Amino acid sequence: MSESARQIAIRHGDRLPSYSSQEEAESAWFSFRNDHLAILQKIATMQPAFVPDYQAESLKKLEQWYFQLNKSDTFQILGFPRDVFEICMAMYFGETAVRSANARWVVKEYFLGSGKFELGVCKGSITMMLRRFTDYYCGPDNIRQQSLFRLYKKYFLR
Repeated sequence: MSESARQIAIRHGDRLPSYSSQEEAESAWFSFRNDHLAILQKIATMQPAFVPDYQAESLKKLEQWYFQLNKSDTFQILGFPRDVFEICMAMYFGETAVRSANARWVVKEYFLGSGKFELGVCKGSITMMLRRFTDYYCGPDNIRQQSLFRLYKKYFLR
């Protein structure tokens, strides 16, 4: 790992919450996940563009909805800022992997921070840590606005 990458990893670890035990971390992270899935479920009922059925194809609709909200700058109409929606997207992505691709949720201690934990999904030898798809609208090479679906296929449909 280059020194630059190491510094980025250290800063990331510094921003993670600390917990005194694995059990405490699991309780907190699973609550975080459930809370954000509930938010997405609630706001999805306000519009017809996206139905949270946890099928892989629904990731395309979620992403299209996200880009529509971002383009029209209407996240606040839903009652949540973009960053909360991006957390909801990450939790939905993970739950879709769990329900549709036989992945499982995991809470793991961060490799550079004692007492720092992250939430992710695991299938076989692949573990993807998830918290938020930060500034997702800025992602390169996403003309069709289906990169969530492509990411899902790449890591969870093997």
